[in-house]
Amino acid sequence: MPTHDIVLHGATGFVGKIVADYLARHPEAGRFSWAIAGRNPEKLARVRDTAAARGTEPGVLVVQAADEESVEAMVSSAAVILNVAGPFSEYHADHIVGACARSGTHYADLSGEYWYQRLLIDEFHEQAESSGAKIVVAAGVDSIPSDLGVQFAIEQLAAKDGRARHAKSLFTSYAGSFSGGTRRSMQARKRIEQSGTYEPGFHTDSYVLAPGAQRSHDGETVSGWDSRRFDTDLRRFGNPFFMAPINTRVVRRSLALDGHLPCTYEEGISTAALLEVLWLYASRGFGYFVGAPIPMKPKSGEGLPLWLQRAGRFCVRVHVTTDDRTQAALVEVRGAGDPGYLATSKMFSEVGLSLLLDDAPARGGVLTPATALGPVLRRRLDEAEDGRFMQFRTLK
Repeated sequence: MPTHDIVLHGATGFVGKIVADYLARHPEAGRFSWAIAGRNPEKLARVRDTAAARGTEPGVLVVQAADEESVEAMVSSAAVILNVAGPFSEYHADHIVGACARSGTHYADLSGEYWYQRLLIDEFHEQAESSGAKIVVAAGVDSIPSDLGVQFAIEQLAAKDGRARHAKSLFTSYAGSFSGGTRRSMQARKRIEQSGTYEPGFHTDSYVLAPGAQRSHDGETVSGWDSRRFDTDLRRFGNPFFMAPINTRVVRRSLALDGHLPCTYEEGISTAALLEVLWLYASRGFGYFVGAPIPMKPKSGEGLPLWLQRAGRFCVRVHVTTDDRTQAALVEVRGAGDPGYLATSKMFSEVGLSLLLDDAPARGGVLTPATALGPVLRRRLDEAEDGRFMQFRTLK
């Protein structure tokens, strides 16, 4: 019998502390028990004391992810594991996922490492299906807005009796920065691509997270939005987006698992969004005008100053059409807070609470936010912070 409803692993990192703060003061805090986990007992004690001062006091678990016995003890104590200790491919997250898949414990992480995610699919998907464990990857800004946005748009088109065959997302706002963890994940990707561990085609496979799926067409690239162009459907100039190689793979897994393939998918960022973030930085002298400079190369555990966390925001528009393009749907997903830190931490926390408290589809396996939780998570995010955090809107 679990002794904690939720265990937050990696709680002493920058994002981990924000998640712990959010859980400690959450309006539903009285409905769940929780604990924080990590390697360093002194750092964990400081996070515990801060959380207690903010609202509720978590338990403390000292865990070595490389030690399977330690991991088994943590997993057996929890109903839901939230893991923010990345890069996940290098910090033995597969040990935690394996234990969760065997025991039926739900799990979520912030991974954007497609090779790690593919490893989980190959090794643990069937086992998690059998046990009922929901293993949710990419449960932050990569890739919740894109993933839930595409699912939402497909639902709107289906309400018009249309079947989606082409989908595209364009971030019209992405004001903030990326975390030290994201930077380290990018470095890990570069190392794995240079290592020769996988066949070269593995790294350019747009369906790497949907093995065996029916592909839309052979020419579909990872991001789809590979050059600057004006999009007539979205009526904006768009550019390649650095998050697209993560998001598009996750969305394609959702499309495959939910039976929506073949359906093309592409993702970019608007020129206006790029100008917006430049203005946000420049108008405050890159933080020097307000006495809190932005770290341009954040180290692990280092994050954004509070002013940028609060000033950040994101918005993505998702357009889907039928094969003959006679029917279409257009939706928008908006969120407040820096995408890589504050917004991600809130989204991730709500994923954990949804896994624990909401009546989600009875489906196990290595899943995406859309396929694990879908509309129940969308409703939860819509209602978070009295509707001030995220909004899902139908535009067409």
